[in-house]
Formats: sequence, structure tokens, C-alpha cells
Amino acid sequence: MSGRDSVKAWQFHHQEQLKYRTTGSPTFRVKFYHYPSYRQEVTLIQSPPDCKLQHKKLNSFFIFNRKVHSRGSISFDRIVQIKPLSQRISLQDNWGEISEISLEERQKYTESSQYWPVQSSLMDEIVNNKWFLTENMKNWVKKASLCVLDTIKVRENQEERLGAQRALIHGIGDCDEFTDLFITLARLRGIPSRRLTGFYVTEHGKSVEAHAWAEIYSPTLFWIPVDLALNNIGFHKENYVILKIEEFNPSLPDYQVRTRHTSHVQHEWIRLPPQVTSI
Repeated sequence: MSGRDSVKAWQFHHQEQLKYRTTGSPTFRVKFYHYPSYRQEVTLIQSPPDCKLQHKKLNSFFIFNRKVHSRGSISFDRIVQIKPLSQRISLQDNWGEISEISLEERQKYTESSQYWPVQSSLMDEIVNNKWFLTENMKNWVKKASLCVLDTIKVRENQEERLGAQRALIHGIGDCDEFTDLFITLARLRGIPSRRLTGFYVTEHGKSVEAHAWAEIYSPTLFWIPVDLALNNIGFHKENYVILKIEEFNPSLPDYQVRTRHTSHVQHEWIRLPPQVTSI
């Protein structure tokens, strides 16, 4: 496994706005995610107005909490500099054996959900394959990856996240479906796994796309990136920018709006793709 290399940084300029209409003058509590200091160095150049930055485990987020008028808009513009910390884990490294993962660690990652249906009988056809019981972590990942790539035969962007079960049935999906199916299979095998969401930035910031990928826990190398949509196993590159880490909640909303009063609230989050420049 190579060490972390020095790589370029990206500057993200977010121009986001919450438009709202209410009865009365309620207190709004708005929560939206900020880039965590995991696999990347994060510098906040311009903070969103009237927001407090909070941290919970691996994730970071902003909180806006104040009384508002009956109608209007709130700007959450911010500028963030992010330097991804490149790390490559080779297929030549020792990934360990699945049985070396502690029972306590396995049990943390067993809950079934809409997107990771570990209790679905539809997964039995895959689970009953001989390869599924492969004990070597590295070899299991190779075989599971081939299984996922063979199952999702049509790569196309989805308007909504389908989850592993629908991806299995229909054989279609984008990065969300590749990630969800792989995570589901890993958890069925007793391998801790989680979902990362954020952005994939092309060279020099020419384009930026919302992206999702997985990480699995190795008893010898700890967390290893697995991005089957981009055919990348083991390499966290400078193109990956992390916004959220979904470990025990399979679907953390990008933002939440709550009010402490019973006022009727209509709101719309105006979110443009961030402007990205390389540094």
C-alpha cells in the first residue's frame, strides 16, 4: 500500500438558495452537509451566512437556525478548498481473510434497508453461488465485482435511486446502483461496507458530477475504496471529493428543513452544480 501523495486542490463555489413561503413567522432549522476531513484536507474560504458548522463522527454539516419572515429566500453561498489525499491499495497487497474481521465489527453492518436489502430472498441466487463463500478478501472482491458488473448490464443515469433489489431485477443503473448492489453483497458476506457520496471532478475541473462509491473494511488495510461504476478498486484519486459518508443510514438527505411551529411551510431548494476550479 502506498502512502498518501501530494495532489492538487479544488475550489468549490456553492451558490444555493432556499426559497420559502409560510404562515406566520416561524423559526427555521436548516441542515445541509459540508465536506468532512476524511481522505481530504478541507479549508472553508467563505462560510454560509448565519450558519454554524458541526461535526458528528465522520460527517460535517452546517446548521441554520433562526426566525424568518412569512416569505423570502435564504442564501447559503460558500467557497471551500479541498485537497484530496491520494491513496492506492494494490491487488498485490495482503487484504486479509474475511474470517479475520471481528464479530462485533460484522454485526454493526447487518441492518436491512430499502437500498441495501440484506434480507431479500432475491439475493439468494447470488449468495448460493460457490464463489460467494470465498474466504480471501481480495479474491472475494474481485468475484463480487464481476458479479455486479454482469448483473447491471445497462449503464444509464437514473432519475431516482433504485437500490440493490431493483437493480438486480432490471439490470440497469448508474453509480448508485453499482454501489448499492456491491454494498448489499458485501454485508451479506459479513464484510463491513459503506457508501460515500460527493463529486467526481474531471481534469482541471472541466466538469463535475455527483457521484457515489463504496468502501469495504479489510482486517489488514482498513477501509478500501471500491467504485465499480468507474472500474476502480483500491484507489482514492484526486478526482474524488467526499461530501457524505453513509454508514448506518443508507440515505442521508443533502439538506433538511424543519420548523418549530405548526405553520404551513412551502419551500424549494435552488441548487446549481458547484463551480469548480483547480488550484
